[in-house]
Amino acid sequence: MLRRIKDMPARTIGFEAIGEVEDDDWERSVEPILRDEIADGEKIRLLYVRGPRSREVARDAVKADLSFRARYASSFERVAVVSDEDWVRPALSALSVLLPGKAKGFRVAELETAKAWLAAD
Repeated sequence: MLRRIKDMPARTIGFEAIGEVEDDDWERSVEPILRDEIADGEKIRLLYVRGPRSREVARDAVKADLSFRARYASSFERVAVVSDEDWVRPALSALSVLLPGKAKGFRVAELETAKAWLAAD
């Protein structure tokens, strides 16, 4: 499941993966909120946390996320992914070359730093 994080800085949106994440979780939890922000003309500053409470993210959920971001690429200003998995930071560096906006990976211990980076001007 993807749970919205309540204590986020102004103009940012955060979600935490808890347990297993399916593509329906993305469509129900994340996509409607992002669509509302985009409809309001807001640039998206998005935080994903994949910490110790997450078990598995289904490939379909990742595909749904990437598909949404590709359709609305110019609406994303910053994306921060917080995870202790070693592949996250290099993957975000490669992805940031392809999509507009900035993307950056952080370790779980750097969650507050990730939030500050998202909120920075």
